[in-house]
Amino acid sequence: MSEEAEITAGTDDVAPKKKSLLARLAPLAILVAGLVTFFALGGQQYLDLDTTQALLRDMNDWVQANLWLAVLAYMVFYALAVSISVPGALWFTIGAGFLFGPFVGTGVAVFGATVGATIIFLAARYAFADWARAKFPGYIKKLQDGFKQDAFSYVMILRLIPALPFFGINIATAVLNVPVRAYFFGTLVGVVPGAYVYATLGNTAAQAALDGIPSFSSLLTPELIGAIVAFIVLAILPIAYKRFTRKKAEGEAE
Repeated sequence: MSEEAEITAGTDDVAPKKKSLLARLAPLAILVAGLVTFFALGGQQYLDLDTTQALLRDMNDWVQANLWLAVLAYMVFYALAVSISVPGALWFTIGAGFLFGPFVGTGVAVFGATVGATIIFLAARYAFADWARAKFPGYIKKLQDGFKQDAFSYVMILRLIPALPFFGINIATAVLNVPVRAYFFGTLVGVVPGAYVYATLGNTAAQAALDGIPSFSSLLTPELIGAIVAFIVLAILPIAYKRFTRKKAEGEAE
């Protein structure tokens, strides 16, 4: 037997080490502890519209004087909030638009959401992917094969047209062991339209009424309407493309 064959045989004989349940769940447990801490410290009060608006008004002057520091701090805050699955993330996107405007606010929200989602994706994959493959081998393999063909497009479409909640997509793609790069960039691109709509809404609210809750009519600016139309068009495009390619394939088959 050649030296290379001996090495290969030796490698095959070594059984992969199974991670203990405690080791697998530790990263998720840390994130859950972060969420519990958030509520224990009264963080839920900042999910209220009036409280959030008052806080944003108070922060506005400091943000204008320390713009890039504020951008970095808000991005880190957003990523941490998403990673521990704090409910109401759309309010954080609206807040980003309120403080930084529609374009910088969109960038802050997109990057923060993507980093936070990737953190919980990695934790969930570490905890559940091996278990799911062992428990439902045939079903998971069939789904994995579908995702492998174009994981980036699948993740992007799920973000554009979320059939599952944001958190649910994180867990489902983790269980299917989607490649990290495809997940990261699919999420990065897929959340842009929605983030732009909500950041534009936040910026419109800031311009309309820094001293009170704006009326609905004052929020319907051309910028916001344009953002909503763009979001709808982008959401329809993947469906239209899928139907077009299916009809084309059927025509070729005939």
